[in-house]
Amino acid sequence: MKKLVCILALAVVSNGVCAESAPAAATTAVEAQKDGVRTGVRTPTGDVNKFWDAIDWDDLSAEEQKLWSVLSDGASWNKLSNEERAAATALGFNKKSWNSVPASK
Repeated sequence: MKKLVCILALAVVSNGVCAESAPAAATTAVEAQKDGVRTGVRTPTGDVNKFWDAIDWDDLSAEEQKLWSVLSDGASWNKLSNEERAAATALGFNKKSWNSVPASK
């Protein structure tokens, strides 16, 4: 996640995102793909920080990139705006998992 957050700028995200399963996970959501392009937002399995840290920016769907682009680098959960908290939640984070990432310098 740290490498993703470092390359992001603030942007506005729409509220319409759909849930999608992780490629190696057997979850109830079905992965949607069109012409080999990933769509939707994956549901992290295991450690949410390791899950997102293992994915390169170019491998994120457009919806996932929009969510990551609204997040402030290094802000604690309590300092996130409602929009940022909604984006973090959509990516599978909660207060504990979000705050477990060291703030970047």
